[in-house]
Amino acid sequence: MISFVLNALRTTVHNIKANKQVFLMSVATITIAFTIQGLFFLVFVNLNTLLSTWDKQVQLIVYLDDGISKGQKNVLEEIFKSNEKVDSISYDSRDEAWTEFKNTFSGKSGFVTDLGFNPLPASYNLKFKDDPERLVNIRQLADLLKEQKGVESLEYGEKWISRFENFMVFLRVFILAVGGILSVGLILIISNTIKLSIYSRRDEFDLMLLLGATHRFIKAPLLLEGLVQGVIGVGLALGIVKLTHIYMKFNFQGSLESIFRGVDFQFLTQPLLWAMVLASIFIGWVGSFLSITQYLHSTDRE
Repeated sequence: MISFVLNALRTTVHNIKANKQVFLMSVATITIAFTIQGLFFLVFVNLNTLLSTWDKQVQLIVYLDDGISKGQKNVLEEIFKSNEKVDSISYDSRDEAWTEFKNTFSGKSGFVTDLGFNPLPASYNLKFKDDPERLVNIRQLADLLKEQKGVESLEYGEKWISRFENFMVFLRVFILAVGGILSVGLILIISNTIKLSIYSRRDEFDLMLLLGATHRFIKAPLLLEGLVQGVIGVGLALGIVKLTHIYMKFNFQGSLESIFRGVDFQFLTQPLLWAMVLASIFIGWVGSFLSITQYLHSTDRE
């Protein structure tokens, strides 16, 4: 068994040296393809992190009618307190809301100071506990509050968040589609590369078959060659993606933190890294397997 493995390794090295240019072209193609896929993954991971950060900061603001009665307020507060998902409740009166608004915008526009009445409603600000279904909990409570008397409107960025979530779903499907197309293309490229290696040594393989060599003995070095192409290609691709991540973090991390506090440029997660490595190994193996199997079947028919 050990001699079989050593012989396969020696033959693989010989095949690579004999077809160096074709081998390097295949590796370069795999590198480019997985770099593109890796960059898509990098964008997806960071957008997903951004969405999670926004999700944690989302609060439900309940704006009240000016003519709300004390009884209606009590009913609303009872609904808030009975909801186990609500972490904290704060109340802003009309006067408090107007004072805060003037302090924020009076220096930017004279219109605010000239306004002779308070247009802002009183409101409750609800913060929710950390939970994977946090946004769902907010939506459920918002649907309940819409039916309550004394509620003028609700605000938690529902439309914007929904659009962003839909975009993330589209991006996930797009990445999978691109990955599928690239995988098929890479399998064909590796298969054709191995075919060139096979046909350059066709006489040698025919002699081996005549001398009684098994299909496994012939397949092993070629399958290893495909695996080596995949591993080297994905390794180079991940290196390029990591360098891109370092460059982005070094140049834009400060700007990102100033806009979105607590958000950091993320590299690919462990599952995505393993997915790319395993995909490259699978693609290299399948590409080699298809070409050598096709050749051996053609020789058997002859």
